[in-house]
Amino acid sequence: MAELVDLERFRRKLMADKGFSTWLKRFQEQFGPETRLGDLSPATLLYLATPGEDNLYALFDLVMGAMGLGGSVRFRLDDLEAATKLRIMDTAFALVDRLRFEVMRRLGWVEALPEEEAPLIALVQEAWRRGGEFARALPELSPSHPDFPVYAKLSTLDRRVFLRRLIPQAVAAYRRQVEGS
Repeated sequence: MAELVDLERFRRKLMADKGFSTWLKRFQEQFGPETRLGDLSPATLLYLATPGEDNLYALFDLVMGAMGLGGSVRFRLDDLEAATKLRIMDTAFALVDRLRFEVMRRLGWVEALPEEEAPLIALVQEAWRRGGEFARALPELSPSHPDFPVYAKLSTLDRRVFLRRLIPQAVAAYRRQVEGS
């Protein structure tokens, strides 16, 4: 009798194998098609959320591998069309936001993240497909955060700016937490 194959699951596995290939070496951890933001180790999350060119290229590797475009070496060698490079960058920047909001979630600064339970590979696919619309989904500041009264009085647009301005503080606080333990 023939074995049934879940094609979507099989595609996600292939995307994960290609997308995470450099991460397996870089981070010495296991990643798979079901790996979520919440599954990342504190050290890996800190690395990916920290500003820097090498950190961004790690995300380019994930995006490019998952989308069947090779690795970040092709990006560095300018071996891609400008529109494709722009889409890779947009997707990676959207993922950086999600990683930084995950840092804020672990600190207790924000409520649940948009698509919190979605695997990273699914987030890559969604960010690639939806572009700027994907990047607009933001969490809410936690009522327990000391600046919540100020945040609560802001318009939706100003709340976005407010949250993004907290990112450097959040990454620094998370760094102290991770490196202190």
